[in-house]
Amino acid sequence: MTEYENYTTTSLKYDATRIPVGVDTILRCFEKTAIPLGEQLIVETGCGTGNYLKAIRPHVASLTGIDFNEGMLDQARAKLGDSVEFTCGSILEMPFDDGQFDGITCNQVLHHLDEGPTAADDPADWPKSDSPNVARFAEEAFRVLKPGGALVINTASHKQMRDAYWWAELIPTAVARVECRMPDVDPLTRILTAAGFEVELVEPDLDGILQGGSYLDPTGPLHESWRAGDSTWSLVTDEELAAACERVERMNSDGLMKPWLKQREAKRRLLGQSTFICGRR
Repeated sequence: MTEYENYTTTSLKYDATRIPVGVDTILRCFEKTAIPLGEQLIVETGCGTGNYLKAIRPHVASLTGIDFNEGMLDQARAKLGDSVEFTCGSILEMPFDDGQFDGITCNQVLHHLDEGPTAADDPADWPKSDSPNVARFAEEAFRVLKPGGALVINTASHKQMRDAYWWAELIPTAVARVECRMPDVDPLTRILTAAGFEVELVEPDLDGILQGGSYLDPTGPLHESWRAGDSTWSLVTDEELAAACERVERMNSDGLMKPWLKQREAKRRLLGQSTFICGRR
């Protein structure tokens, strides 16, 4: 696993600019399991500060959260107390028994699993990856799920990353660096199939906005706390960040930001910012 974002620091600001999206889709997938939803044991892999756990908790019998970063888990524990069991560890080698859970959810995590270019690297020079750690995670998820259980992954297609986030056009090289780190939707479905899953849902979320009400802040990129809402910003060089901020300041001062945001929003509404994929064991 990789941690190109400093989540020990980011965890303190994360909830100001991120919300759980697609919770209804996740629950819908779990509801198709033979065991009633209210009796299910669910684990969130890469649970972060616990936003999804908090949203799912009222609907299921038991929740577990696992994350690689103690700073994120500290925020989750403060939010949820002992209503959720937390584990610090790698989702590539989970400390759980075979067939322990009825369902698994993994939200916006896959881009942290495999190595990729940093801010110092040109993504054009980076070899295409077959995402070995994503494949390893899929195998682990298959192992800890009960037969008939569901793995629900919330990720973004490469096109969504480029066109469904208004600020992506400001930092295209950083976006390309993220694309190098994770599989697009079609390769991901092949990875899940190879691990033994039957892929039963591939659905873009056309409504959810990961950064919630702060998303359309026309000066957002100028502020570190706002940029903390998406780890893509941690992959910009100082020069790339300076150029992006200069463009934001210029568009705001020239009255160009409002029409540009409207144009970018039209793309988001067509594509959605995330795609949900459900694999059934």
